[in-house]
Amino acid sequence: EISLTTHPDKRNDMLSLADRLTVPQFFFNEQHIGGADDLIAFVDDIEKKGTPFQNYYEKEILGRKFSTDERLQVPTTPPVQIEPPPPRPNEKSIVLPDGTTKMSVLEMTEKLRNILTPNDLRFNLTIYKNAFTGIKAVKAFMDHFGIEDAQKAVEFGNSLMKEHKLLRHVADDHHKFLNEGMYYRLQCHAQPSVLNSFRIWNERIDPDAMSLLKRLKKLLGNIESAVTNEDDGSVDYASAYKIKNYPIFEDAVCELQGVDIGAMDRNTRLAFGINLYNLMIKYAFMKVGIGSSSASSRNTFFSNVQINVGGDILSFNDLEHGVLRGNAKPFYSLSAQFSRNDKRARLAIDNPDCRIHFALNCGARSCPPVKNFTADAIDEELRIVAQSFAEQDDQVQISDGKLHLTKILSWFRSDFAPSNKELPNKVVTFLRGKKKEKLQQMIDDSKSIPIVFNEYDWGTNASNFVPYDNSILTVNSKSLSNIVK
Repeated sequence: EISLTTHPDKRNDMLSLADRLTVPQFFFNEQHIGGADDLIAFVDDIEKKGTPFQNYYEKEILGRKFSTDERLQVPTTPPVQIEPPPPRPNEKSIVLPDGTTKMSVLEMTEKLRNILTPNDLRFNLTIYKNAFTGIKAVKAFMDHFGIEDAQKAVEFGNSLMKEHKLLRHVADDHHKFLNEGMYYRLQCHAQPSVLNSFRIWNERIDPDAMSLLKRLKKLLGNIESAVTNEDDGSVDYASAYKIKNYPIFEDAVCELQGVDIGAMDRNTRLAFGINLYNLMIKYAFMKVGIGSSSASSRNTFFSNVQINVGGDILSFNDLEHGVLRGNAKPFYSLSAQFSRNDKRARLAIDNPDCRIHFALNCGARSCPPVKNFTADAIDEELRIVAQSFAEQDDQVQISDGKLHLTKILSWFRSDFAPSNKELPNKVVTFLRGKKKEKLQQMIDDSKSIPIVFNEYDWGTNASNFVPYDNSILTVNSKSLSNIVK
């Protein structure tokens, strides 16, 4: 048995042998059987032929010389020690007015959301969403934290505002908390366009950004599982916020505010960027909703919903076109994603890989499945996902003398080939078996190959969701009604 947990350097060997990304993978000597389901089917097939599997195993496996392929050898190097996440010594950092009790930022944010009950408040022509007055907050602090003196409540409010950054003035032009009618709002409501703005992260940053993403993926996966229908796999995204661990994820994902993508090497940045995109799409579906099937709705979603990574505010379009595609032009634009003077242009990957389009999942049914990518094996992983995607007939198919391709290859054709005419030469590199032979024969015949791009299915796996509305991303709005004359 070879464990990729204790010997992660063997992952490349598994990928090259199995052409699969998932574990476990079973081999009988040099014969690759497949995953767990494949093994069960293999055993069943042997026994249906009248041979007890134990007999088969002893004769065909134990009775033969073990493989000499280095990739299948059990490693002799010491196992890698699995490091736990770094401790968070300042997690319980907020001292309550009694001088002894401490709360975490998450606990305090949840408490404040319950006791302050924010509303939409008006001043002149502006409506400030999710706001409350200093007077209301002082009363709430006194009622719920046992503070008898209003001045002490103001001091507590200033501690929450200045030291812990849980409160802020709605216009950010007053930096003191006062027992007056000025409007304030909680940080968790202050930047609705930024997914991971639940809090301002002021704790330690895990230096291993890939491990951080892995923990976040596990947290969100547990939430997703809790709202997934076991019968058909559909997801009730609209109910995700009710799950107990949802606030824990909202807090934890803010650690990305301290991750510096620009300091990563190319392969780490590539793997991190793909994993981040796929993770945050699911979070966005839960937090801000899912766009309609219209192109305009989808474009505002991908352009306006953002992520704070190391202080760089990135939309999904920024992450895809600006970072992962090496600051390329989106197919709907005449200019690069990042302008020449945009400091985020430094994040663009050198020598971008067209196979990212077989790895990014925007939540639509026609998207590739979500897989995990690693810095050490990213090239092999992209080879496998490209091959797996191209093997699906609804993505790449040859029929009636025509090459039917996923719409992805039309939108991003320039990433794959200089022209549609040369596209088959690239597509054939992703194929294997009879489909590869068939397309290669068409190429060798030197005929112009007609290409048909399939319609893209923008439907999702949602059983229940909040329709995305761009207004949810704004903190203030203008109104001409009810003006006091």
